Amino acid sequence: MLHGQSTWVRSMLFPHVNDGILQKRLNPMFSSLKLFDWSLNYEQIRAVEAVLDQKYGHVPYLVSGPPGTGKTKTVVEMTLQLLRSTTTAHLLLCTPSDPAADILVQRLKQRLMPTDLFRLNAPSRSMGEVSDTVLPFCCIDNGTFKLPPFTDLMRKKVVVVSCRDAVILHQARLSNSDLFRFEQAVHAGIHPEAPPCTPQPHWTGLIIDEAAQATEPEALLPLLLVAPPEDSPRARMLPFVLVGDQNQLGPRTAWKDPSNQTSLFERLLIRQLYSQHPLARSQRVDGAVRPLTQEMLPITRPPFTDLVRNYRSHPAILATPSSLFYNDTLEPCAAETHSLLLWTGFSNHSMPVLFAECRAPDEIERDGGGWYNIGEADLALTMAKSLLNEQLLVQREICIMSPFRAQVKTLRTKARQQDLWDLNIGPLEAFQGLESRLVIVCTTRTRDRFVDQDIAKGLGVIHEPRRLNVALTRAKEGLVIIGNPNVLDQDENWASFLAFCQRNGAWKGERNTAWRPPHSHNIRTSRLEKQMAYKNGVETGANGLARRLGKLKFGMSEEDAMWQSGVEAEEMLHEDEKEEDEEIHEGELQVDQ
Repeated sequence: MLHGQSTWVRSMLFPHVNDGILQKRLNPMFSSLKLFDWSLNYEQIRAVEAVLDQKYGHVPYLVSGPPGTGKTKTVVEMTLQLLRSTTTAHLLLCTPSDPAADILVQRLKQRLMPTDLFRLNAPSRSMGEVSDTVLPFCCIDNGTFKLPPFTDLMRKKVVVVSCRDAVILHQARLSNSDLFRFEQAVHAGIHPEAPPCTPQPHWTGLIIDEAAQATEPEALLPLLLVAPPEDSPRARMLPFVLVGDQNQLGPRTAWKDPSNQTSLFERLLIRQLYSQHPLARSQRVDGAVRPLTQEMLPITRPPFTDLVRNYRSHPAILATPSSLFYNDTLEPCAAETHSLLLWTGFSNHSMPVLFAECRAPDEIERDGGGWYNIGEADLALTMAKSLLNEQLLVQREICIMSPFRAQVKTLRTKARQQDLWDLNIGPLEAFQGLESRLVIVCTTRTRDRFVDQDIAKGLGVIHEPRRLNVALTRAKEGLVIIGNPNVLDQDENWASFLAFCQRNGAWKGERNTAWRPPHSHNIRTSRLEKQMAYKNGVETGANGLARRLGKLKFGMSEEDAMWQSGVEAEEMLHEDEKEEDEEIHEGELQVDQ
């Protein structure tokens, strides 16, 4: 199957450091690219330019984008720029799911006509699943999706299809290899005395969006479709771009083999070419962006871009996931994220995050169908009604999620009984890729005796880091977590979030007994938390942290004073952390004695 394509496919599936290209000069300071979308940020532009120039070697180009960083926006700009770069471009855009593919079409239709853009669907897909705005870009015959005539399909500049449905193009013998041999055969039949022709590949590039959610076999379907024959004149010039986030939920599969639960995107990202590169996110210390300097040259040109600017969430919502999952690199860039700080339910009115203790017992349905927690459901709906009564939100702007389907059913039943029909209630997994102004997460599990069973069955949010990351990153302006801290803190990641809430007074307790954080390397003050502490100190004036630490001195500008105060505030936070660690260590010694 791979015969004749081995070199290109090998470099795409198993890229080696030697497949990269050395960079000997610094990048230009300013981009000369004429953008379709002028709102793109620096990292997004660098990703687009890199794929256009293809100076990074014959390897996959990876765009790692945490939640809310504009991954799909980057894909759209990249697609349009590749089309502009040559009149012979024919791009294949794939996603793991049909809804994600439909979103790409909805974004691209603003620039492309149905003559250039085609959405390929499986014949088995229901017509009712497809938006009216996407249907004009599909081919339909007697109420069934189908391939258009051969000549019409060959004219399309962009074909959007799910990874699995790319098999339709394979079955129609429309891969680059098949088309290459077909054109050679036709030429030989018409001109038997002429030398063999060397056709150009029809498909000139492949981009897979949300690639971290596709199994590797799924990603191979479109990859082999685009793979050129070895004797093609552009056999090593076809860009293969993967865009995704390996720290969110991965592929959905019934296979138990871990190798089938790992996406191609994630597997590539941990290869030395990407993970050990000096500019990689994994190599950043305390979130510091390491700029490329003359002293670092020559260096392997990075075949990746790490997006860092988040346009979704309040900094307090980002602080913990940025620290836990993204090496403390996220930069909050969202506007209008402070409107819910007035809610009386928040304990700290400078940050819209709250942990609400709930020790009500979890219960199991009589038929053994699933776990639910009535006390937790009542508390979640009470909070939702409080937000509605204070007229801060309307029902559809509130999302309530739980990792247990029985709890989702309980929440929906109780919400309808209270005429809360428009609340967005659903299972946690269903909200990946979505966002809401306020999110209430019901962890549901309050008895630790069943945690091991949850872990064995892949249920719940304890020791499930990707599920936790999704839960923490859906909210734009407000995040409420309901749970039992003494059960959740068995997980170091949860302990870090709980400690963040406790440090910042974003906690509502059910009892007088105070929760004490366990000793864990994950419990640390993130860069964003330090920035918020300093900013809040500046805003509180004479009683604030900045005025206490760094009063304006004679001959010193206000900006210099603010900078000095920030440095001193950060040092103070480090001292506090050191004292806390010493206290915890002393407590452990006393217990041992």
